Amino acid sequence: MNGIHDLGGIDGMGPVGPTAWEPPYHAEWEKAAWALFPFAARAGMFGLDEFRKHLEGMHPLHYLTAFYYEHWVDAVERIGCEKGHWTREELDKRTAYYLQYPDAPLPPNDDPALVDFADQAIQNGFPAARQIEAAPKFRIGDKVVVDASVPRHHHRRPRYAMGRVGEIVMHHGAHVFPDTTAAGGGETAEHLYTVRFAQSELYGAAHADPNACQHVDMWEPYITLARS
Repeated sequence: MNGIHDLGGIDGMGPVGPTAWEPPYHAEWEKAAWALFPFAARAGMFGLDEFRKHLEGMHPLHYLTAFYYEHWVDAVERIGCEKGHWTREELDKRTAYYLQYPDAPLPPNDDPALVDFADQAIQNGFPAARQIEAAPKFRIGDKVVVDASVPRHHHRRPRYAMGRVGEIVMHHGAHVFPDTTAAGGGETAEHLYTVRFAQSELYGAAHADPNACQHVDMWEPYITLARS
């Protein structure tokens, strides 16, 4: 779906202004927010793509003004409410309690296996490579065009690349396909490619370095062979 999360190539947002270095966390609560993801995923609440779908479902104003890890907390809260793990009233009650008693201890929970899992997930991520019987439809060197339709569901096809022509430069085998997994339809896998685009193809010659290119990973259903 189109949304506030997909701002690449959009005019009027001002410069990015990256810093040379910044700490990984800006407050203690952000560490707990980070841990929410692997813990909840291990508990079977959601997978990576379903989590991303809920990040994209934030209200646009909240999305733009919230801290980065606030996005994560918001997504976990909404998933938990939707799936019946807790209610909004329970969350509000617990929040009010700790606002009133900020030094109150957290509920005890000792699960070394869960901690080990989180450590591995933080360091190595969640492997998404899969084996499938279907042969790849494309080869390295093929010129392909990115599907320009706008789906109403979660996907990993950036808006700035829709309808653009690029060249396949790598094939990564099959990986979990975000579109179906995020929708809760079970895990499927599709071949994944890296596609190279000229900057001028993506942003127009007036806004591009003529010698620069950009690489974007594309799942097989996102692309078709470009006409000669």
